[in-house]
Amino acid sequence: MNSFLSDWNQMIKPRVTSLVLATAVPGLYLGSSSAPSTLLVFMTMLGTFLMSSASFIFNQILEKDRDAKMKRTANRPIPAGRISSAQAWIVGFAMTFAAFSILYYFANLLTAICAFGALLAYVFLYTILLKPRTHQNIVIGGVAGCVGPLIGYAAVSDSLPLPAWILFLMIFLWTPAHFWALAIFLKEDYRDANFPMLPVVKGVKETGRSILFYTVLYVGSVIAFYWAEPSMGWLYMISSVALSISILYLSVKLFQNPEPKFARGFFFFSILHLFLINILILIDHSIAA
Repeated sequence: MNSFLSDWNQMIKPRVTSLVLATAVPGLYLGSSSAPSTLLVFMTMLGTFLMSSASFIFNQILEKDRDAKMKRTANRPIPAGRISSAQAWIVGFAMTFAAFSILYYFANLLTAICAFGALLAYVFLYTILLKPRTHQNIVIGGVAGCVGPLIGYAAVSDSLPLPAWILFLMIFLWTPAHFWALAIFLKEDYRDANFPMLPVVKGVKETGRSILFYTVLYVGSVIAFYWAEPSMGWLYMISSVALSISILYLSVKLFQNPEPKFARGFFFFSILHLFLINILILIDHSIAA
C-alpha cells in the first residue's frame, strides 16, 4: 500500500500543485466584495488540484521514454514499470472529467474552462510541441502554470478583471527564471534526454543572463500589482519591495557565478518568494477589508 501511494504521489506531484493552489487563493478573496463560502473555496481548490494532477499524469505518459534516460526521472512509476501507461491514461482522464465537473457545478463554466485550458496548454503546447523542440519552451509553455489567479477570480466573479491578469503576468514572468535555475543544476540530465533546455543549448552564462532579465520583469509585475489592486496597502508595498530586492540580489549573484549551487539557491528561494507574495496579498486585503 505504501508503495502504491508513493507511486501515485510521484505521478500527481502535489508539491508542485500546491504552488498553483497558492496562486488561486488570492483571486478567490480579491475577486468578490464579500468572502466566498467555505464550500466554494474547497471545491475550487479540489477541482484545480485534480486538473493539475491530471496534467502531470499525461506529461509523464508522453515523456516516459525520455524520463527513462534521465537519472532524476528514471525511477518514476511509468518508466520503471510500476504503473502502466494504460492505467495512467484512465486515471488522468477520470481526474480531468471530475475536475471539470466540480468546477462547472460549484463555480461556473468560465472557471472550468480556465482550468481545462491550462491542462491543454501543458500537455499539447508545452509537453508535445515546445519542450522537445525549442529552448524557449518554458517561456511560452509556462502559460499553463499561470492560470491559478484566473481560476480564483473566475470562481467568485465569473469574470477576469485586470488584477487577475496582472497576477497571471506575475507568474508568467516568474516561471522562466525559476525553471532555468533548475535546468542549470540538472543540465546533464536534460542533455542525456535530448531536451533542448536553455543551459544545454546556450550555456549556463547565457542562462544566468536570461534569469536576471526575467527576474527584473517579474519584480516589476510584483510592484505593479500594488497599483492594479485597490485593496493593496503599504504592508504589501514595503514587504514586496524588500522581498524583490532579495531575489534580484540572488539573480545578480547567479549571473556572476552561474554554478549549480547558486542556481539551486535561487530555485528554492524563487518558490518561497512567490508563496510569500501571495500571502502578503491575502494579509493586506484582509486588513483593508
